[in-house]
Amino acid sequence: MVDVNHPSTTEALASVTKALDVLVLVHRRGEIGVTETARELGISRSTARRILVTLQSSGFVLHDPGQRGYSPGPRLVSMGLDAISQLDVRRKARRLEDLSEKLQETVCLYMLDAAVVRLLDGVEGRQVLRVSVPLGQALPAHVTAPGKVLLALRDPARVRTTLPASLTATAAASIAEWPLLEVELEEIRERGWAADLEECAHDLHGVAVAIRNRIGEPLAAISVHAPAVRLREQDMPAIAAVLQEAAIAIAEAE
Repeated sequence: MVDVNHPSTTEALASVTKALDVLVLVHRRGEIGVTETARELGISRSTARRILVTLQSSGFVLHDPGQRGYSPGPRLVSMGLDAISQLDVRRKARRLEDLSEKLQETVCLYMLDAAVVRLLDGVEGRQVLRVSVPLGQALPAHVTAPGKVLLALRDPARVRTTLPASLTATAAASIAEWPLLEVELEEIRERGWAADLEECAHDLHGVAVAIRNRIGEPLAAISVHAPAVRLREQDMPAIAAVLQEAAIAIAEAE
């Protein structure tokens, strides 16, 4: 049995607690610096730095010299994906098969992971020319329909700290300027769904809506993707309505 009253044990437990608090903070903020960590958790800067460096050496956080602070590392991301794969939202979203059959296109389930969206699940359409579903694939959130719909539901200030200062472009139509992205996210908030018009890849369109829990928090995004010639812009509102119905059914499923 562990003696929690032993000084060394108590100190060890306190250190573990602080490290866990730092991990939670990194997860929530997406990126955080030493000074901010120390202020938020009420610890010294030297302690905050030591914990972050230790977590970095273990792969739980990453530190990019070009950025101001620390962001979620591969081990933290991997653990999150493993946990998500066991959540009800993924099991309930096996309704994707029915939705793909109805729309005759590829339907996917994505989660937001800091500045990217990761593909959790998907069902490919039966068309000869169709979008594939490489599970675990990560894409810049700001150039995809599922990423944009999840970003739109975040506090704008948090979006600013989560995404890189210089937005990357993956296609000619990618939104790579902050003012344009902020306008786009505001429009998505108002209409409730997001579109990707060749912003992620040439000749590829996408539509996405968020799956929310009972108190309105976004859990994931459900999306449909297809060649631009089949998924036309004028058809997107109707497709978004179908996705909204599916998202509500997934959220309310027992």
